[in-house]
Order: sequence, then structure tokens, then C-alpha cells
Amino acid sequence: MSGLVESATAIMRMAERRLDVVAHNVANISTPGYKRRIGFAQAVAARSATDLPEIATRFDAGQAQLSETGNAFDLAISGDGYFRVRAGDRMLYSRQGQFRRDAEGSLVTPQGYVLQQVGGGDLRIDGVAMRVGQDGIVLDGGRPVARIAVERAGDPAAMTAVGESFFSAPEGAMEEAEGSLVRQGMLEGSNVSLGDEMTQSMVAVRQAESGARLIQLYDELMGRANSAFGGNGR
Repeated sequence: MSGLVESATAIMRMAERRLDVVAHNVANISTPGYKRRIGFAQAVAARSATDLPEIATRFDAGQAQLSETGNAFDLAISGDGYFRVRAGDRMLYSRQGQFRRDAEGSLVTPQGYVLQQVGGGDLRIDGVAMRVGQDGIVLDGGRPVARIAVERAGDPAAMTAVGESFFSAPEGAMEEAEGSLVRQGMLEGSNVSLGDEMTQSMVAVRQAESGARLIQLYDELMGRANSAFGGNGR
């Protein structure tokens, strides 16, 4: 009988996790460069006959809509790949292209992460008249000074979400994203769809209802068992 309770608990835990993923996605529907999280059932090593799959998450790397901002420091990627940025001593990757020029001339995200150039090193410009070609080459005052690093993962599963719009990757996991274009004065939005999230929330609610029905069935069976054993004892 305890197996029913364990199964019901596992089902309701999966439903709760699905709703958490949905809520996280909806909260980031306006976050530039955010990639939708997807909850899926992941098989785990069985510890007992009642073990059920657990909910794990991956991210949807699909291209979101690009919108024009007119800000020369806003950048978007058309195609595969991520901007490489330096967060202290750590390298991160993101489709969030909101940059500004700091006091040292570096292009930084709102979080202060520094945009990197091909071959390594912070991307710095002397003035505000920056032009970026679709090939990622940066012109400062009409003079080419660097090329923006746009990289992709050979195995997307190697990337791990860090915060909302950033990812980390193991050493050697990233490579140049050939064929991708850099769009100046544009931003990529979030690829979250409210319709998809509503569907996932309905799936989670149905799961929770299934778990609740199992608990109700357990209570009914225990009630019958108690009545039967109580009757035999008289």
C-alpha cells in the first residue's frame, strides 16, 4: 500500500517542478536573450519498484524575434551562436546583446560582463562612433579594431544556465559560429511563448490531479481495510 503513497508523492513533485519551470519562463518573457526552459521526464536509476522519472530541464536555443532599437551598442545574433563575455575570471555565453561603453572603453552588459573579441581579450573602443559589420568586425572611427567573438557549442547539452540569459561551458566546448550574422542596433527578445507555457501548466495540473486521485484511492482502500479487519475482530 505504501507504494501508492510514494507514487502519488512522486507524481505531485513532478507536477510542482513543471509549474516552477513554467513560472520561471513567464517571469522572463521580456528578458532580452532569454532561452525558454523545458521540463522533461528524466529516467533515474531505480531504487525501488515504485520509482518514477524525475523532472529535469533543458533550454530551447531557438531564435527569438529581433527588434530594432537604434542604439549603436545593442547587438543581436542572427543564426547560431552566443556572445562570449568575461565575468571576472570566468567566461560566459549569452544572446543578450545589451551593451554600453564603460569608462575604460570596454563594451559591457548591464551586469558588467565584458564583451570579448576573437582570439581573446576585452573589446575596447576609443569613441562612441562604433560601427559593426554583419561579420562581427568592429570599426572605431572607420578603422577596424577587433572582431566580436560569436561562438557555439559542439554539444549544446554541455552548456549550463547561469542566471537568466547567460550560460557556462567547459573548456574547449565552444567553437566559432560560422555563418552567423551580427546585427547592430537590434536586440533579440525572449523565445518564451505564452501559448506553450499555458499548455505545460495544464499538463502539470493534470499530473497533480492524478497524484491527488491516488492519495484518495489509498485513503479509501485503507478505510475499507480498517473496516474489514475491525469487523473480523468483533
